[in-house]
Amino acid sequence: MTADLDAVFARVPAPGVVHGCQACYSEGDLVALAGDPALVPDDLVGAFGRETPDHFDPPEQYDLLVRRLAPRLLRRFEQAPDPMVVRGFANPGFAGWPAEEREAVRAALRDVLGRAVAAGAPAAELEDLVLGAAHAGRDLRPWLAHLDALTGPEADAAVAKLADRWSDFPDPTLWWWPEDPGAPIREWLYSDALHERLTRMGETDTLIAIAEA
Repeated sequence: MTADLDAVFARVPAPGVVHGCQACYSEGDLVALAGDPALVPDDLVGAFGRETPDHFDPPEQYDLLVRRLAPRLLRRFEQAPDPMVVRGFANPGFAGWPAEEREAVRAALRDVLGRAVAAGAPAAELEDLVLGAAHAGRDLRPWLAHLDALTGPEADAAVAKLADRWSDFPDPTLWWWPEDPGAPIREWLYSDALHERLTRMGETDTLIAIAEA
């Protein structure tokens, strides 16, 4: 990820004294979270990424911390894909972030996914990256459309892996708890765009698995 990402979030104001759950954080942890985001230990970044707003007082302080730590959270997500690490982007406060910050998060997530596709990442990792990205705005559909728009043999292989995986289990865990988390995936599995792509690739077994799902 580029220095531009850090520059976008460098303007986020400091939170002042952080009041967090003392069962989850030591006094030193809270001081670190209130300080320079670049100096927060990696393990603490990961632990905070899995946190929820109700562990902070006031809860609005959580959203400010997510903004300040966004570049660190995104880098950790790429290093060890886990949708829980970026669950903070599903917080309702994300919609109120400055447009430049929201677009920077989405652009970084597109880059992360693109690098994984180019590297031939396994299906489980691709799934975690797509599901994690969907937390930025609480919507899986734009990311499935993004997959459809990717071209080239690496993109074809990634789409085929995900289609095969989701034909068996199209009901993911999404940390904003939508009523029917699998609905966008089921729509995608039966879409014309996917059917045409898999047919072109000769992915007969995957097409049969989808039809029988």
